Order: sequence, then structure tokens, then C-alpha cells
Amino acid sequence: MQDYSPGKFYLDFLKRHWFLYTVGILAVVITTFGQVFWVRSMGWVIDFFSEKEIPGLFVGADRSSTFANLFGPILFTRFVLFFSRVVWRLILARRTHFSAKLMRELIWENARYFPMPTFANKYSKGVLMNITNSDINQARFIFGFTIVMLVDVFSLGLLSLFMLAKIDLELTLWGFCCLLFLPPLMVKLSTKEIDLYEQSQEMLSRLNDFAAQTVATIRLQRLTQSGAFWQQKLCQSAEQVRASKLQAVKTSLAYIPLMGGGAIISYAVLFYLGIQKVLSGQLSVGDFIAMQGLMLLLIDPLCELGFIISDWKKGMASLGRIIQVFNQPKEEFLQLGQDPLLASETILSVKDLSFSYPTEKAAGSTVLKNINLHIRRGQRIGITGKIGTGKSTLLQILAGLERGHRGSVTFLGKSFHAYRHRTLREHIGLVPQKPFLFADSIRNNVKMDLALSDDEVEHFLQLAELKNDAQGFAHYLDTELGEWGINLSGGQKQRLALARALARRPKVLFLDDCLSAVDTVTEEKILKNLHRALSSTTLIWVAHRSSTLKYCHEVIKL
Repeated sequence: MQDYSPGKFYLDFLKRHWFLYTVGILAVVITTFGQVFWVRSMGWVIDFFSEKEIPGLFVGADRSSTFANLFGPILFTRFVLFFSRVVWRLILARRTHFSAKLMRELIWENARYFPMPTFANKYSKGVLMNITNSDINQARFIFGFTIVMLVDVFSLGLLSLFMLAKIDLELTLWGFCCLLFLPPLMVKLSTKEIDLYEQSQEMLSRLNDFAAQTVATIRLQRLTQSGAFWQQKLCQSAEQVRASKLQAVKTSLAYIPLMGGGAIISYAVLFYLGIQKVLSGQLSVGDFIAMQGLMLLLIDPLCELGFIISDWKKGMASLGRIIQVFNQPKEEFLQLGQDPLLASETILSVKDLSFSYPTEKAAGSTVLKNINLHIRRGQRIGITGKIGTGKSTLLQILAGLERGHRGSVTFLGKSFHAYRHRTLREHIGLVPQKPFLFADSIRNNVKMDLALSDDEVEHFLQLAELKNDAQGFAHYLDTELGEWGINLSGGQKQRLALARALARRPKVLFLDDCLSAVDTVTEEKILKNLHRALSSTTLIWVAHRSSTLKYCHEVIKL
């Protein structure tokens, strides 16, 4: 995707939906015309009943026909107001939802091509969750409701001013001058508000990360009796976010007394001077009532102006954070056109592979050195060794996730750089030792984006020996797992992650000690299931227990 600025992305979206925006904006303008006509006509109605002069357009042959000429348009206006409101809500309000959907899709389309260090150093799960939820929920309003308010400000404000000036220019100028102090105060307030908003968003991202760490280490906390410390730190972080958000909200609420104060002053001046003109016969009672109503209509868009400035600045700030995700450097080769996979019997070929982590390079330490492998289709390779010997690192390299190595690694005869992301996902599955589970149901954690029936979900749960456990839950497949699968034991999490990988029917499956938390009896059942069901699948399995690798054709010891 091309580099975007928030403004360019915003304008491109408006251009793509220009027809719908045109119809929606027209409906808003029609609504404002109806509102102004309704208020102004009430003055004419009062003058009609008090036998004062009304516009000649409504005057008929007698009072009955004049009454009909006056109330017919008023009744018609009410119907127009109803339908025009429905139209702009259906069109412009829905743009907010479509824009949110587009931004979430683009975050996924871009984030999945990030290099691994980007996830570790800049866009952690907590940051991405905050952007995908909080920032998108704020940014989406500028694509819909903010436009509605902006059109309302100009159309309703200008039309109300015009009608007020038509009735009495002097009173209109007095009332308007009382509102001139508002714009500079609103600009100053909005600047402070956006600074507080950005601070609170940063704090929320850090809180999301810390909460994820807290949940992920819950068992370690129980083992070390450090839960109180984590709870205290989590509460402190949450309190900082609460205080920051509260300060930002208080600043936003300051628009209400600011705009309300200006409205009261303007209305009071208009009321006082208007009464004087009514008593002196310079202004009819109907015109006076109409001016009061029109001034209230004028005050509404002026009050909205403060919230427009607020929503616009917060929305563009959030959109800027979202655009940064779109523009983040990606591994471009993953976006290239799909190359056909070669019908090679050699699945993976490794020649003179060596690998060092950056910190270890400085110390002259190499994790892997001069590794040579040839893994054939359907072969099962076990990898074992002591902690720190590079088992998981080797698995990450063979799966194509870690590419900062020396030497040659080819997948089906080609470098991983020859394949795009979708191709690799369709052929390769990986189950980590510490799986990530979504705060969703068992069913959805297995299905993910696949269209699977419940029978198929149960089949994969059975292969992972989790079906009986799932049947023991009150809601079976609909059981909610909680954040990071907190409601499951360590072994159940690993088996659910295994079932999810099996559901994708990968041609090559990498297992990173993914049964370490499963008892040996259950492990033996799973091994038999996999041996039977994955006869044509190439399997590379890292494990500490030698019994786990009993069905492997070869075992590599590091």
C-alpha cells in the first residue's frame, strides 16, 4: 500500500463515496431549511391570529384560505424533516461504520507483513489492540457525524442569521456580537484537549501491554506469591489512565459552560432589546417570538462548533496513529505475487546454517553453527537438546519466521523470499509452546477465519484429545475462554492451539514443545492420533521429552 498522510487517506475515502456523501449532505441541508422554516412560520402564525401583517405569499381570499395556505406548508415541512433526517442518518451515520471496517482491514493487511522486530519493539499486542479499538472508534466519527455537524453549522448557522437579519438587522448584530469572544477561547481549549487526549492514548497502550503481561504470568505469580506486587502495579497503571482520561473529559466538558454562557448572554441581550421594540411597536409579537427561536437555532450550531473542533482534532490524531501502522516498513517480498509451489520431494533444505542473536554477536557467541538438513515430504523430524541450544530458534528459521541467519534455507526448492504471506500460511502451520488464545469461545478459537462445521471442530478437538474436556464445560463449544485463555489449564491451552493448527490442514507442521504441559498418558493418545491422521504431513517437532519424539523418523540433538 502506498504511503498515506491522514489528510490524503481522509480525502480519498470521501472521493470514493462522493455520491453518497453528496446525497447525505443534501439531506442535512434540507433538514436545516425545514427547521428554520418551522421556527419562522411560528411567528407568522402568531401574527395571523393577532391580525398582524404576514407575507403576501400566504394571503388568500379570506381568513380560512389564508389559514390553509399557512398551515399546509408547515405540515409538509414536518414530513420533509422526518424523511430527510432518516436519509442522512442512513447514509452519513453508516459511513462511520464502513470507515471503521476499512481501517481494521487495512491494519490487518499491513501488520501481517511487519518484520518480527517491529512487533517486539514498536507494535506490541497491547499497542495494536489500543489502535484497533480506541483509535478507530475515535477516528471513525470524522467520516460521518463530524461531517453532519459541520454541514449543520454552516447551513443552519447561515440560514438562521439570514432570517434573523431579514426580521431585524440591528437586533441580529447585537446578538451576534455577544458571541465573538467564543472562537479564540475554543481554539485554546481544543489545543489543550488534544494534548491530554494523546497522552491518555499512550498511557492506555502501555496499560494494555502491562495487562497482557499480567495475565500471561498469572501461574508464575501464584508460584512465586508475587500476585500482590503485580496487582499493585496494574492498579497504579490503571489509575494513571483513569486520571489522564478524566482530565481530558473534563477539558472536553468545558465546551458546555463556555458555549452555554455565550448563548445565555446573547439570548438575554436579544430578549431585552427585543422587548423594548415590541413595546414601542417597532416589532410584532410574532417576529419577536420567531427571533427568539431563530437565535436558539443559531446557538445550536455554535455550540456544535466546539465539539466539531474537539472531534476533528481527536479524530485526526487517532487517524494519524492508524496511518503510521499503514506506512510502517514491511517485508515487501511477502506482498509479491504468488509463485507456484514446486512439486519437490524435498520440503526443506538447509545448507551451512549459522545464527547469532545481535547481543550474542558482540560477545562472539553463536547459537547455531553449520547446520545442514534435508527434510523430505511426509518425513517426521524431532529436535531435542538442552535449554539454550537453539531448538526454538532453529524451528523459527525452518518455518520462515526468523531470517537473520547465514547460510541457505529453501522451502520446496525456493527461498522463503519467493513466496507471499498467503502462500506460506496455506502450507505451513506452527504451534508455539506458549500459545496465544483469544477472549472468545472454544469454537471460534479453533475456526478462526475458516468456515468449519461443529462436527469438524469436534474432530480436531478429538485429535488434540480436548473434546472430553470441552464437553465438561457448561457451554461446550460456546465456552468463553477469557483473556489469553485464562479459564483453561496450561495443557488445555496447548491442546486447543494444536487443534487450531490442525484445522488449517497444513502441509508442513512445526510443533515447538507444544505438549510440555500435557501429562504423559494424554500425550501418548495425542501422538497416536497425529500418527494416524497426519500420515502425509511433514512434521518438525521440538521437544524435551524423548517419549514425545517416539514416532519421528529422525531425531536431531543440539
